[in-house]
Amino acid sequence: MRIIAFLAVLLVVLAAVALIGAVLTAGARRRRQAAQVSARWTVRHYAIPGRGHTVVGVSLTDADGRIHGENVVARIPDGAPDWQRDFVAARQEAEERAFHLNSDRPPMLGS
Repeated sequence: MRIIAFLAVLLVVLAAVALIGAVLTAGARRRRQAAQVSARWTVRHYAIPGRGHTVVGVSLTDADGRIHGENVVARIPDGAPDWQRDFVAARQEAEERAFHLNSDRPPMLGS
């Protein structure tokens, strides 16, 4: 009789743990999806240390600053003969891409 009672209590505890885990996982998934849906494509640029390149592109960034995707427009070497012209052209292209990507809702997050 004690074994049956022990197994019944064990079954109830395992079911409660599984239910709590499912609820927590679903809540985290909903928060992650909400953050991704509210994400916007923004223009950004950064340097690659040791490689002498400036990367210009757009990133899908949520309200918390997490990056969910990136689309590189150009990599410009530091020693490029007309670096500033190339940078301005790449930045303009990135701004246009961000505009068009943000006009399509919801954003694509597969990358």
